Amino acid sequence: MKYEKVDDLTLKVTKPLESTEEVKEYDIKFLKQQELDILKSKNDFIEARDVELSEVRVLIAKCDELDIKEEIEVEEAKELELTK
Repeated sequence: MKYEKVDDLTLKVTKPLESTEEVKEYDIKFLKQQELDILKSKNDFIEARDVELSEVRVLIAKCDELDIKEEIEVEEAKELELTK
């Protein structure tokens, strides 16, 4: 890729493609806002996933408290009972 300063506010990026090249110009204010928007979106996503993870962990803990098991654990327990 080729990076050029167009003026005090603009970066020009030339990206080679298979048979041609793509040229775009970016205003520095726009790029900085994009960075902030992306970071906010990323942080919001991580925060939401952390909440979901906490909820799932609470549900798993409740299953443990109530002795709720996975199907394979139930099947193994039944097999052990049959062999006694």
